[in-house]
Amino acid sequence: MSGSGGDTPALAPSPAPPAGARGAGKRAARRVGARRMIGALRGSASLRLAAMVSAIFVIATLIAAIVGNIVLSRELHAKLQRDARQMAENLAATYQVAGLPELHAQIATNVATTREGDNLYLFIDNSGKALFGNFIIKRPFTGARDLEGGKDVILPGLPEKGRGLRFVAYGQRIPAGWVIVARDTRAIEEMRRILAGAIGWGLGIAMLLSVALALMLARRTERRIARLSGVLDRVARGDLSARFREGRARHDDIGRVAAKLNEMLERLSASVESLRQVSNDVAHDLRTPLARLRNRLEPLQARPDLPEAALGEVEQAIAEVDRIVKTFNAVLRIAQIEGGNARPRMARVDLNELAATVHEMLDPVAEEMGHDLSFTPAPAPACVSADRDMLAQALVNLVENALRHAPAPAHVEIRVEPGQEEVRLVVADDGPGIPESERAQVLRRFYRLEKSRAREGSGLGLSLVAAIVNLHDAALILADNAPGLRAEIVMKTVDCDW
Repeated sequence: MSGSGGDTPALAPSPAPPAGARGAGKRAARRVGARRMIGALRGSASLRLAAMVSAIFVIATLIAAIVGNIVLSRELHAKLQRDARQMAENLAATYQVAGLPELHAQIATNVATTREGDNLYLFIDNSGKALFGNFIIKRPFTGARDLEGGKDVILPGLPEKGRGLRFVAYGQRIPAGWVIVARDTRAIEEMRRILAGAIGWGLGIAMLLSVALALMLARRTERRIARLSGVLDRVARGDLSARFREGRARHDDIGRVAAKLNEMLERLSASVESLRQVSNDVAHDLRTPLARLRNRLEPLQARPDLPEAALGEVEQAIAEVDRIVKTFNAVLRIAQIEGGNARPRMARVDLNELAATVHEMLDPVAEEMGHDLSFTPAPAPACVSADRDMLAQALVNLVENALRHAPAPAHVEIRVEPGQEEVRLVVADDGPGIPESERAQVLRRFYRLEKSRAREGSGLGLSLVAAIVNLHDAALILADNAPGLRAEIVMKTVDCDW
């Protein structure tokens, strides 16, 4: 990376990992991504809604299948009854026209042409004796009736096969006795099995399709929500330029929320920018008059005939002017960094060496204030890519903030804590600390915990630190030191040999 100060040496190319290692790394990354996606979908309201819709669809399909099965079974049962009645009436008509011999012949013909147990025919005389047919019943009857094989019906040729079969029968009274015709219900049972199988397969495929569709819709919605959440996270970190953008405008609920969010961010960004510009303009316009005022006060300070009381007032006025100018300089510096006008001169910086320099510079100041300032380096060099002057300014601000707000005698420590891919530059103290509810607020300009503002300070120190840290794509973490405050600047490490 190059800055305004010149080019930095290029990083040496690292050897390519073996193909097996690359494949294993990709598989591990896919597994991690899948676990994250599953975790996000588990907590997804859209997935729960899609699952609920799928469950309702499945239940409705089951209810429709059950109702359809019942209705179809009843219709088939009624049709079998009509067929049995029609066949019995036909046999009765044969008797009326041609007499008993022709009836016997017709029943014999029907029995010969039917499959085993499909259709049953029987003639019973007035004495209740079965004269001819292919089944036996206990007693004759007239009208429709349901019979069960082995219980109500006996099939002489098929005693075992007929057991458990069900029949729809119809008895027709004739002068010579009764003509009874029965049809088995195996067609209904077969239809039920076929229908159940078809419904099962169809419902299974429909469930798979509905679940796949639900997952697809939930995943797409979750991605949009994740992008929307990312915009909100960037805004929470102070990036008011973040917007929710899609390839094509969608007028659904998320699209409407996103449009309102973008509209709100436009107004908020304009308001904040206006406030920043006002503060920057004020700081810039007043810095020159204050410098002229200081130049006019300095000769008075050097006059030998100036009374002691007047000299004290002049010195106090010069100190106040210096404090105001320092505040204005900090405002303008933050504005330059946040506005992108301050280009960092990136180079390799050893945090051990940088922290040691700051400790050496501020140790006398800490002793004068009655504090103890210590430094604990990392066991080995901890290098980062940074603008050395800006990073030093951020560290100085953190140490001065701890020295100023911790009551004497306090212990302030600078530490460099290395990690695998990152390093932490830590400033910890045992002072009063910052309440957790206020830690995000203290990074704003001019915000101070002490509402009375009786103590010296402008409320810009941590704001400048936050601006420098954001410029370096690092992270500023304010945590509890139990007691006191622990401020961490977390940065990615680089090879100290480049």
